[in-house]
Amino acid sequence: MVGALNLLTGFFLDFFLGDPGGRWHVVVGIGKLIEGLEKALFPQERHFRREFVLGFVVVVAMVGGLGVSYFFLRRFLRSYSLFLFSVVEVYLIFNFLSLRTLLRRGEEVKKALDEGDLPRARKSLKHLVGRDTEYLSEWEVVRGCVESLAESFNDGVMAPLFYISLFGALGGLIYKTTNTLDSMLGYRDFRYFFFGFASARFDDTLNFLPARLSILFIACAASILGRWGRSALSVAFRDARKHESPNAGWPESAMAGALGVRLGGVNYYGGKREETAFLGDFVLDLTPERIGEALSIVRLGSFLALGFFTVISILVGRIW
Repeated sequence: MVGALNLLTGFFLDFFLGDPGGRWHVVVGIGKLIEGLEKALFPQERHFRREFVLGFVVVVAMVGGLGVSYFFLRRFLRSYSLFLFSVVEVYLIFNFLSLRTLLRRGEEVKKALDEGDLPRARKSLKHLVGRDTEYLSEWEVVRGCVESLAESFNDGVMAPLFYISLFGALGGLIYKTTNTLDSMLGYRDFRYFFFGFASARFDDTLNFLPARLSILFIACAASILGRWGRSALSVAFRDARKHESPNAGWPESAMAGALGVRLGGVNYYGGKREETAFLGDFVLDLTPERIGEALSIVRLGSFLALGFFTVISILVGRIW
């Protein structure tokens, strides 16, 4: 029961207060540790086999080091003071969830489009996506925002809730460390192709189940809100595997089906053209209204997921 209460408290702190930000943010600290390890371990002379091995060393050092350290710390805190233990757990959970920030970023894009300010919408979208946004049309901005809301629903809400419900803040710490490793090192460019391989694959592994579970909550939320819940499931099972990512295609295709839109297409990263598979069917236009619908699905889907994982946390607490 303590774990479930900590989960609920951390979730609502994030929902009402948003990202705490600043140097005391746990994920910021994780990022600095990764940056330091990269500087210390990345070979000065390129050696692909060595980079490949050292990439695994970084993952083991970060995930294993932080995981083991917090495992023993939480055992000590729980035996010393249940109140202090809960304070630390809640603070960490608060840091590992990003629902409020995700909703706020999406609302900023929609508001700019509603006011006819396309340059501001492009600038706001930059907080959500890694692609070039400077020359996007209105419908491309909408597409990018909807795709990011769907993918981030898994990365920022579903997956953290999944692991926190099973292992408390320790699970959230392991997941966010892995997710941060992937966001910093998991690129397929010349520098990180070998060095970031382990980070990318471990992140794919941890996201495998949450990404597939996410389509259920997107579909349920869509049905409750009067959108196409059944289509969310059918499109996800039809199109998700077309995506180059083994996981991102599931929430994105489910969102496409729920909204009746087609996602995917041409994107530019640093001026380099990349084509992604089309997800969903072209039933409705990609207008700013679709962002509002996606925000509603993400918001309700997050609360449905919270209820589900709170029950899981209670059951796990009784087992452990």
